Amino acid sequence: MKTKLKNIEEERNVKIVYACESGSRAWGFASPDSDYDVRFLYTHPIEWYLAVAEKRDTITIMDGDFDAVGWELRKSLRLLKKSNVPALEHLFSPIMYMGSATILTEMRRIAVDCFSPIASMFHYLSMSKKYEEKLAGEQLKLKSLFYALRTGLAGKWILEHQTMPPVVFNEMLALVSEDIADEIRELMAIKAREGESYLHNRNDSIVRFVSATIAANEEYAKSLPSGKPDSERIDHFLYKIITR
Repeated sequence: MKTKLKNIEEERNVKIVYACESGSRAWGFASPDSDYDVRFLYTHPIEWYLAVAEKRDTITIMDGDFDAVGWELRKSLRLLKKSNVPALEHLFSPIMYMGSATILTEMRRIAVDCFSPIASMFHYLSMSKKYEEKLAGEQLKLKSLFYALRTGLAGKWILEHQTMPPVVFNEMLALVSEDIADEIRELMAIKAREGESYLHNRNDSIVRFVSATIAANEEYAKSLPSGKPDSERIDHFLYKIITR
């Protein structure tokens, strides 16, 4: 993985300051044929930042099961200020491929300051409803079920703690009863050995749990507070990184 990332640096004339795994491998419920969803943050030489015209601030590479998306650091910080959920989640991935621990620690502190419970809740609600629609049949893809479970539990976590939900799915199972948690773990074991296209018989108790969780998240979403980003601190961090 590091070789692929180093090649990106050389070919695009950028410096990768952080790279991680996202998606099901980071969440902890990958299938054997899951792609590697690599996400990275990068900077350009200082001259890039001194131009008047706006320039492309994203790098996208699809190469077999290597799915890589990079955001220029300024773009990522702008997204963090808005409590953009993917930007937040990437910084707390348990699988890190490249990066400085010092930079990551500072960015995580910025992320915590920027985290908006209400904005993040509405993101997770939107995703939950999207995947809930795919759970109506007698058979369903476990991928859709786990995406609905993850986003539903993330919303429940925000309601109960008003903090960023854990990226690792297992850590959110403390929110549910032991019988539901056991059923979910059994399904995780099946997903770990079956391909992405595998169809599983509908588990009514889990689907009902998903629907009830989403409904509760929606009922209380508007009562949540917003974030408190420190723009001066974020600007100082960006300046420090691109001029070092």
